[in-house]
Parts: sequence; structure tokens; C-alpha cells
Amino acid sequence: MIRGLLIITILLIVAGCSNDTENVGTKSEDILKLLESESYQELTETYFSNSLQERLSPEELQENWEAVRGQTLVSFSALESDTRQDYTIMEAEASFEEKVVHIRMTWDQQDKLQGLHIQAEQNLAEERPLPDQVIEEDILINTGGSYELAGKLTLPEKTEQPIPAVVLVHGSGPSDMNEAVFAYKPFQDFAYSLAEQEIAVLRYPKRTYEYAEELVAEFGNELTVKEETIDDAVAAIHLLQADPRIGQVYIIGHSLGGMLAPRIDQQADTDGMVILAGSPRFLWEIIYDQQMAVIPENLAEEEKQAYMQEIEETKELAASMQDLTDTEAIKHNVYGVSGYYLKEMASYDAGQMALDSNKPIFILQGEADFQVTMEADFSQWQTKLGDQPNAALKSYPNLNHFFIESQGEHQGTVTEYMTPGHVDEQVILDIAAWIHEQSENMEEDTE
Repeated sequence: MIRGLLIITILLIVAGCSNDTENVGTKSEDILKLLESESYQELTETYFSNSLQERLSPEELQENWEAVRGQTLVSFSALESDTRQDYTIMEAEASFEEKVVHIRMTWDQQDKLQGLHIQAEQNLAEERPLPDQVIEEDILINTGGSYELAGKLTLPEKTEQPIPAVVLVHGSGPSDMNEAVFAYKPFQDFAYSLAEQEIAVLRYPKRTYEYAEELVAEFGNELTVKEETIDDAVAAIHLLQADPRIGQVYIIGHSLGGMLAPRIDQQADTDGMVILAGSPRFLWEIIYDQQMAVIPENLAEEEKQAYMQEIEETKELAASMQDLTDTEAIKHNVYGVSGYYLKEMASYDAGQMALDSNKPIFILQGEADFQVTMEADFSQWQTKLGDQPNAALKSYPNLNHFFIESQGEHQGTVTEYMTPGHVDEQVILDIAAWIHEQSENMEEDTE
């Protein structure tokens, strides 16, 4: 099955158990060697469980490994093991000359690989010091609960209080509090720069980044965006709403987070929404477009037609989830996730919910974004909200999916994200001005 670009890392884990750490350690070493020698077929056939083989083909493994690896492998680190409840995890790092790639393997009691998580460490990103006159506080979301998350509250050191604040909501896939992707740390950029503009910013790691195995053990194929994203965003908003230093609270949702912003607002009653590269369309429609856009140009015509047919068939399967019962949808795997995940998300109309909310809403789009596009996505926001007095929409020439300048020889591909960059200053200034304007309007209305 072909994976969507919205999910950049591999995260395919199901619960299992292994009692022989030494044996899986040896097999984990074999997997590292097979990755190094690019023996993808042998790796999947020898070590993958049946369920993982269904979710990740040798070709997809190759595509994902090549997307995150560097050019020259220096070494693999020693393996580290961790036994949690009913499964065993083996972890290692592949050090390349220009980056480090983290590899996590999850084994079942038959010593078959049930999960593989491969992610580039973000050492390509330029280190950015905390600005002068800005401070950060450690915070906890879901304190004492099963999914406690440690984050940061960034705010100006000295200010007249209360001040407006925002909660940053991630896009697809596991992500740290900076939403780090290769050479980018966009959420850190937003936190530092908005705090300089007298706006507090709360950011935290995504639940699937910290608790992937635990989530699968608890929810299995019934996991939805509610458990993945919405619950934590609501908890973060409530945390800010209870802080006497904070006035109005806004959502800034990026990509998937932007698509979910109206649902989050419905539960948390924020003062407004900022949607960055979000979409009112169904998630499966976006992934389909992404896949069609990255069909390899060097394929023979017969291969290309087969590739396109597979994409079309997967799209039809994804669309059919809405017509199935929950029990039926759970049995399907589409785009690397449960069919129920897509079905549940498609049962909400993000565009209509945004319209019905009557909340101030600011929708931003990079014109060089190849993942969520001007033509297919931003245009629908314009149709839905373009004439609404509570809505503002703006696009930015030559900015990509992360609102960073599109540059380098790999423009329009995931590889572009390996070129260091920071969120465009004008985007920061526009968001800050919009938030302060909304806050001032609300204060005037209460006088």
C-alpha cells in the first residue's frame, strides 16, 4: 500500500510480546545490516510479521528509508532494549555524515517484527537561541494521567498582563514539541517569534510521539484523531484558560492540526482559530492528490499505469469507508492507518464547522506548498469563508508547507525540507497583528 506524504515517518506498531531479548537483539542487528546493504526484499520476507508485510512492502520500505537516510553511513550505535508490558522494543541510531537516523523495532512473542519506526533526528536544523526578553516555563498536560506530556510555555519576560496566548497543534504523524521535520523546527520558530510580539505560546510533543505503543495497546485499530490530537489540544487550551496571566486563547493548527481546529474549538471554546496549510477536504482526498503528484517520472509506461491503478484503487477503498459500519471499517488498512480512523475523521465537515462557529478565523497558505495546495485546498476555503466578516485569508508566494521559503535543487519534494530554514517573518507578523486585533476588539466589546 502506498503511504501518504502527510505521514513522513514510519509508524506501524501493534501489541505483541517477546521473552527472548537476546534473540531479538540478534535479529535487530540483522535488520540494521539489511538496511545498510539495501536488501529490502530479504528484510521484509524474513523478519516482518504478516500484518506488517500487508502494511509495508519492500518498495515502500525502500522509499521511506531513502527519504530519511543520509548519503554516507558512518556507523550504527549499540542496540538498546526496553520491555514494556507485552512487547519488546529494540532501538539504535544510524549515524550518517550529515545526520542521525533513529530506528525503533517492536517484536512479538514469535520474534517477528510488528512495528518499525524510522525517523531522522533533527540535527540538520540550525540551533536558535531563546530571544532576549523571552522566557520559557516547563508545563505538563494531562498531569497524572496515562498520557502526561511535558511541554513549554514561551512568553515575554515583562509585559502588561493578561496577554493573548496560542496553543500549537501538530500536523500528521508523530512529532516532537517543535514539530521538527528534517532541517525545520517550525513550532519553535512560532513560539520564539510570537513571544517577541507579546503573545504566549504553548507547545508540547504529540501523544503518538511519546506513547505510540501504549496507544496501540489501548485503542488498537479504533484509534482516531480524538485520542491522537484533539484531547491533548483541549487540555492545553484549558490549562491556558485557567492561567491568570493569560487573556484570550487561540488555536494555531498546522496541516492536520488546522483541519481539526474547528473540532477542537467546539470542545474548548477558544477565542479564534489560525489555520496554517489546513484543508476543508477529506484527509483521504489530500493523500490521493499527493500520491498522484509524486509518481516517479522514470517509470516505464506499463509500470506507471500499474502505479496509477493502485493509487486509484486505494482512493476508492478510502472513499468507501464512509459507507461501512464502524466494525467493517476497522478491518481495513488504508494509507497505513485503520479505515475507522479515516471514517471517523470524514464524519466531520471542517469547513462547515468553521463557518458555523462564527469565531474569528485566519487561514494562511503557502503558494509553493505541494502537500496542501492553493488549487485544491485554499480555493475551497475561499469559496466557503471568503465573504464572511469574521474570516481573513492570505497566501504567501514561494512559501512551502511549513511557511518556510521554498529553496534548493529539490524544491517541491520532501527532500526540500533538508535545507535549513525558518518560518517566514511576515507570516509571524501577520498572525501577531491578527491576534492582537481580535483581542482588542473583544476587550472593546466587554467595556
